[in-house]
Amino acid sequence: MATLAELARSHTELDEARIAHLQDLASTWGLLADLSFADLLLFGHGGHSGGGQASDRLVLLGHVRPTTGTTLYRADLMGQVFEARRRPLVSEALATGSTVRGTVNVGADRDVRVTAVPVRRDGEVVAVLARERIRTDDRTSSEQERTYVGVFDRFAAMIERGEFPYRDEERLRHRTPRVGDGLLLVDADGRIEFASPNAVSSLHRLGLTRGVTGARFGDTGLGSAMLRSAFARRTAVIDELERTDDRSEVSLSMVSHCFPLLDHGEATGAIVLVRDVTELRRRDRQLVSRDTTIREIHHRVKNNLQTISSLLRLQARRLHGEEARSALGESVRRIGAISVVHETLAQSTDDDVAFAEIVRPLVRVVEESVSSPLRPLAFTVEGDAGTVPGQVTTTLAVVLTELLQNTVDHAFPAPGNSPEPGAAGPEAEGGGEHDPEPGSVRIELERRSDGLSVRVVDDGVGLPDGFDVAEATGLGLTIVRTFVEGELGGRISLSPVPRGRGTVAEVRVPASCLVSPWGDSRDPTG
Repeated sequence: MATLAELARSHTELDEARIAHLQDLASTWGLLADLSFADLLLFGHGGHSGGGQASDRLVLLGHVRPTTGTTLYRADLMGQVFEARRRPLVSEALATGSTVRGTVNVGADRDVRVTAVPVRRDGEVVAVLARERIRTDDRTSSEQERTYVGVFDRFAAMIERGEFPYRDEERLRHRTPRVGDGLLLVDADGRIEFASPNAVSSLHRLGLTRGVTGARFGDTGLGSAMLRSAFARRTAVIDELERTDDRSEVSLSMVSHCFPLLDHGEATGAIVLVRDVTELRRRDRQLVSRDTTIREIHHRVKNNLQTISSLLRLQARRLHGEEARSALGESVRRIGAISVVHETLAQSTDDDVAFAEIVRPLVRVVEESVSSPLRPLAFTVEGDAGTVPGQVTTTLAVVLTELLQNTVDHAFPAPGNSPEPGAAGPEAEGGGEHDPEPGSVRIELERRSDGLSVRVVDDGVGLPDGFDVAEATGLGLTIVRTFVEGELGGRISLSPVPRGRGTVAEVRVPASCLVSPWGDSRDPTG
């Protein structure tokens, strides 16, 4: 469905400033619908016809239903275009620039009361707001309904004069206010003229036990500064009050939204919507506490992994066999990869992390451990993998560490150290003489619609003849295959570099594995 702005651009000749004015109106007009107990429809002028003549058509730019009454329209009419004669009161308000009231017969024994209010900005009528409600002459209205309708009429007059919506209005953080939250009507002297039942209940929870009507707003506990600010600035003001009962240790949170009622620039009163958000804030604190606890757990896991690594290195120094030392060294490297992930998760606000933030520290660890004058290597990272769930990140970190170490050990063997056949990696049988020239290892990350691709490209000695990744028996590649195929449902391939020397090791992870527990797969934001 097209938005208000899209409809205005395609059907009217309104510029962006006027469209923004209508959007501001639509952002709070649910409140006006509640006050009027009626449907509100926003009509725009249909611009000009193809021959350059003025159009007599109206386009419905928006529609909001009340929560305080029944709606006239079950279907959504937004975006429909009407002949002006079908909406005569709206057309008259658009032409005269004045509010027009009347009754329209829509069927047997069905009369609709219509109030067409011109929406003015900088002295120009840019649209018409129509209030439509079934006529009910035999129905006795309550004091609350009469008060609400009277407040709507004051807002309607402000809309006609161009004083509403307000300029530079402070936006509510959680949702648009509605009158069901609790409404206080305050006069120009700061006294409460009317309080809805929900507002009275909220004030009683704040400790105001005497009568609310007739009391000064400053005595409610909501704070008179908000009302003074709204009167002085001629715009809506939001305030949040949090109070703790020392005896019960219960925290109470109230959000107040003050709308000044203006008459030619002078504040003649205000309505204050009061909402009890105690439960909402309690849940917010629980979420913050939970997130803090999770980050603390990741931090402790990282510290424990580093302790285990230290113990393994200490144990390796006491061993005399080179094979045992090498095995412990590989274990330390794998634990370090997992530790990097937990360190990143400890600093993240959620369980998803940008995989590039994991790749770069892993590359630095490998680079610092293997680079030497006898075997100079340059590592680079290209592309972006987007955001990846924490569990997938841990698995991919171990996989990437194995691929990098495999590349270092077998694509660029140390002088005089020829790998044994069938050793830990795919290039174990490659052999070849040591190249004194600096080698390069490039990590390429690519996020696509079908998943994630991680490639490790080197310019080393290349794959041995007849190599098959499925038949490789080395521990490193066995770990990679188990993680990629078993846990991630992906696949791994190793192939020669096209038109060059070296090897390309590619891991592909399907898109289904990149979805967080909340079901939101996020691509790179670039």
